[in-house]
Amino acid sequence: MRSVRRGFILVQTLIVVAALVALMAMIAANQRVSLQEMQDRMRQRRAEVAMRSGMARALAALQNADTNLLTLNDDWATLGDGGYEQFDLGNAVFRVQILDAGSRVNLNLAPEDQLLQLPVDREMVDSLLDWREESFQARPGGAKDDYYNSLKEPYNARLGRLNSLEELLLIKDWTAERLFVPRTDIVSSAARQQNAQGTPLPLIDLVTVDSGAPNTQADGSARINFGQAGINPQAIAQLGINPAVALQIAASGPYASFQELLNQPGLTPEAQQILLNAAGFTNGTRVEGKINLNTAPEEVLLTVPGMTPDIASAIVARQSTGFTSLGELATVPGAAGPALGQIADWLTVGGDTWIVRVYGESGGIGTAAEAVVRMEDGRVRIVTWQRLNVTGVPGWWNWGEPTATLDAGAQR
Repeated sequence: MRSVRRGFILVQTLIVVAALVALMAMIAANQRVSLQEMQDRMRQRRAEVAMRSGMARALAALQNADTNLLTLNDDWATLGDGGYEQFDLGNAVFRVQILDAGSRVNLNLAPEDQLLQLPVDREMVDSLLDWREESFQARPGGAKDDYYNSLKEPYNARLGRLNSLEELLLIKDWTAERLFVPRTDIVSSAARQQNAQGTPLPLIDLVTVDSGAPNTQADGSARINFGQAGINPQAIAQLGINPAVALQIAASGPYASFQELLNQPGLTPEAQQILLNAAGFTNGTRVEGKINLNTAPEEVLLTVPGMTPDIASAIVARQSTGFTSLGELATVPGAAGPALGQIADWLTVGGDTWIVRVYGESGGIGTAAEAVVRMEDGRVRIVTWQRLNVTGVPGWWNWGEPTATLDAGAQR
């Protein structure tokens, strides 16, 4: 009996020991999980700090931007080498890219003929126009409130400007796939857009909902408003235009566009160039939706009505040195003649709005954000800010792997 009792006690002891060992293993595993979670939280916070540091770096670069004349050689444009450089903070890194919003098609202002040059179909164009216009009559392929009210979670069409690109997903036929995935079933000017590896780019890489530029000449001086009655012929002659031609121009005004103004008889190429530099059609201090000659890719330029592939290609070829004024458009091969005024109405060399992309990372954990930034009264401010729901660099940014790491505290 005594030996049986001893055996029973031994078994009980072994069970207790095994339970204690399992409990300690469980506690150790929980501690490891807790430690890992704590480390991940620390990495997440560091990535967040790095991302915000990148945003601050971008805002500092933009503070010195000349909104009257933006080029791809400016400090803001070369910062981060288009996302291919990363800045080292010691325990984290960030990558940054600044894009001129004027290098994209503004979906709030683009008319039908321009929208159809993007990689979209007819129904998407109809739905977008119905969404942003106050009319309550839907287009054949579009939608108004009666469509949106019939959805499982009903809402109304905005009948006004979009506030963000994300809002496009509320519009009929505008799906995430059509926005973020390159389309191969659409033949258009912008559908040929590709990155350096030859991969087609998605629609989101071609568009914006916010872009603008000062209503000034490239040197910052005010434009003469040819859109109002009573234009002073002496002011036109003082620009360097023949007095007789200046008198004719003044008598035939006001004008609504360069297309009307440059079609006036007697204008030499030099006079057209002068008018492109000096003329405006509003007293407003800002114009919206124009595309920047110096920063727009060829596929965005090709969305401009009247733009030919030869003219667009010639414009892009000169972006490495940059256009110093809108008047230089008159010197682009193929741009002279009737096409000049038509395409000039869509173009600018200035800009006051940018898209800032920033990615921060620490220990393999990253966070990404995209902001719209604008220069107002000599100071840059964030207009919209969106933290992106991704774990790495967003694929549509097309950054690829970083090619260099820089000390974040050093000046370039």
